[in-house]
This record gives sequence, structure tokens and C-alpha cells, in this order.
Amino acid sequence: MKLIADTKGQVSAELILILSVMSMIILITAYYTTNIINDITNHTQEVIKTGRDNILSKL
Repeated sequence: MKLIADTKGQVSAELILILSVMSMIILITAYYTTNIINDITNHTQEVIKTGRDNILSKL
């Protein structure tokens, strides 16, 4: 009996799997990056507001 190997379908499925995993890694990284940037922005705004309030209270 002669078996025909269909490697093109397997390669295509593996490529789709690799691309989907890479997409998930990019999305997770972007999520955490935006959270960190938002935290930094919020802390910076608090520091600026506190400094401004201190300067205005001394006037």
C-alpha cells in the first residue's frame, strides 16, 4: 500500500498556529505596556499637581 504524505496542510496549520501565538504575545505585551504607561502618567500628574499646589500655597 502506498501512502501519500500531505505535508503542505500540516505546514500551513503550523504556520497559522505560530502566527496566532505571536499575535497573542504581542497583544499581551501591548496590554501590560499601556497599563505601565498609564500608571506612569497618573503618578506624573499627581507629582505635578502636588508641586503646583505647594508653589501656589507659598505665594
